[in-house]
Amino acid sequence: MHRIAATPGGWNPEAEGVIFIEQTPAPIIFLTAADTDIQTLAASVSQLPPDFPAIRVANLLQLQQQLTIDTYAEDILGKARIIIIRLLGGRSYWSYGLEVVKETVEQTGATLFVLPGDDRPDPTLTSHSTETIPIVNQLWRYFTEGGVENFTNALKFVADVCLDQTNNPPPPKPVPRVGVYPWKSEITAEATGNVTGNFAPLAPQRAIPRWGEMKLKSPRIGGFRGLAAKGSEVNSSENGCKANLKVGILFYRAHYLAGNTAPIDGLCQALVERGLEPVPVFVSSLRDLEVQRELLGYFQNPDSSSSAIELCSRYAIAVLLNTTSFSVAKLDAEVHQLELWEGLDVPVLQVILSSGTVEQWESGFQGLMPRDTAMNVALPEVDGRIISRAISFKSAQRWNPALETDVVVYEPVCDRIQ
Repeated sequence: MHRIAATPGGWNPEAEGVIFIEQTPAPIIFLTAADTDIQTLAASVSQLPPDFPAIRVANLLQLQQQLTIDTYAEDILGKARIIIIRLLGGRSYWSYGLEVVKETVEQTGATLFVLPGDDRPDPTLTSHSTETIPIVNQLWRYFTEGGVENFTNALKFVADVCLDQTNNPPPPKPVPRVGVYPWKSEITAEATGNVTGNFAPLAPQRAIPRWGEMKLKSPRIGGFRGLAAKGSEVNSSENGCKANLKVGILFYRAHYLAGNTAPIDGLCQALVERGLEPVPVFVSSLRDLEVQRELLGYFQNPDSSSSAIELCSRYAIAVLLNTTSFSVAKLDAEVHQLELWEGLDVPVLQVILSSGTVEQWESGFQGLMPRDTAMNVALPEVDGRIISRAISFKSAQRWNPALETDVVVYEPVCDRIQ
C-alpha cells in the first residue's frame, strides 16, 4: 500500500500496489491522464478571481486500482459539485472508474462532464455527462484549444453554468494546430521562426527558461556548453546559397502551450552548437490530414522554380527528429496511409520522452516502461521510423497547494541528447 500524501514530492510513477491519494474535498474536481493538463491548470489558477471555488486535480494514472478509486470516490468525489474527466482512449481506458463516478453523481447530484482527451469528438464518451450536449461541447472546446487562457475560461464557464457564478468568460479562443516554436538560441539569440499566423503563445504562470538557465536536479542533467561544434554547412552550386543543414523537430502542441519544452530546448541547443539549424514545430496530432499538409509545407524541399533567396530561407530539412507517439499508419486499412513520410522523404528518428523517472531508468532491468515501449517504439516502427533513445524523463517539479497535486514535467538528460 502507498499513500500519495498532500505534501510535496508525493508523485511516484513507480509505486506498485494500492495507492491512496490524500487530498481535501473541493467543489470542482478535475481528473486527467495528461501531465500537460495539470501543468496548464497550475498556471491557470492564479488567473482566477480570489473567491473562486477550490479545485482539486488527480492524475488518472494514480487511480487504477479498484480500492484506490473507491476510496477517492468516498473521500473526495462524493463531496464535489462538479467533476470533469478527460479521457484518452475512450471509456475502456478507465471503465471501472467511470462507473464509480457515475454512481457517485447519481447519489450526490453533482454535475459530471466526461470529455475526450484529444480533439476528436466521441459522442459515446460525452453521453455519460449529465449536462446538455451544447454545454459539454463548449467545455470540451476550451480544453481542446488549450493554453492557460482557454483553461482559465473553461473553469469560469463551468462555475457559471453549475455554481450560479457570473464570470461571463469569452468563448474558446482558437489556437493553431501547427506552428513553429519560437525557440531562441543561446548562441545567436535569434528565434528560429515565427508562430503561424498572428497567434501569440498563451504563456504559463512563469516564463519558460532557456536551456542554460534551467535549474535541474539530476547530476546527469545539465547545459550543453562545451559540446564540440561540427561544421554542417551545405553549398548549392545551382543557386550559390550557403546555409546550415536544417533538422526538423516535431513535438506535441500541448507541451508548447503548457511550457513543457525543456527537452525541445535541449535538442535545439545541441543542434546549434553542432552547426545545424533546428526547425522545431508543434503539432496537435499527426493523424490529422490537414496537419500533415501543413507539415509538408514547412518541411518539404521547395520546388525548382523557387528563387535562390527562397531556397535558402525555407525550412527544407535533411532529417526529422520526432517526439510524438503512436503511428500514422492505419493497419486496418488497405493502404497504410504513409503519405506524410513519403512526402518528406527524409530519415525520421523517433526520439523518446519517457513517462518514467530517470531513477527508474537507471535502476530498472527493462529500460523503458511497457507503456513507453508500445507508444514510442512498437507503433512508430510501423511507420518505418528509426528508433533512437530516451532523452528526457518525468520529474515532479513543484507542489501546487491550490490544486493539491504535484506538477510533473519532462527533464532532459544531457548525455542522452548528445
